[in-house]
Amino acid sequence: IHFYKRLNLIFEMAKMMLKMMNPMGSMPSMPKVGGGDDDLSREEKIEQEKVKKEEMIRAEKERKTRYLKEREGRDTERDQMRDKYKIQKPVREEEEESEEEDDGFGSKKPVEEKDTMTKAKDVAVDKLQDATNMVSSIFSFRR
Repeated sequence: IHFYKRLNLIFEMAKMMLKMMNPMGSMPSMPKVGGGDDDLSREEKIEQEKVKKEEMIRAEKERKTRYLKEREGRDTERDQMRDKYKIQKPVREEEEESEEEDDGFGSKKPVEEKDTMTKAKDVAVDKLQDATNMVSSIFSFRR
């Protein structure tokens, strides 16, 4: 191989090695200090989160209604087969729930709204109880 071609090959290899070893060459971009680079205000972000949550709820309701329709179609086909072969329909343990009951996971407990004074009083009572327990444990330890 001619000297210049060999030199070019060496330079190409060196460039490839430098490219592979360069730590900043293919690093993902890091987030900026002090928040994101988007120019949305706090209210706009909250509004976007609300819209996204509403969209998810709407999509879930659409999915639920679609599957209920498909289930009804399967049930009618099964009923036809049962009628044809004179088979008794089994009782389904899990009945369909109404839409207003199934908005989230699990059963919902009524949330009691407390005003700030009641919350502050509860916190003070808890702190006093903790202090009392600590003092009583100290005195019972020395006996």
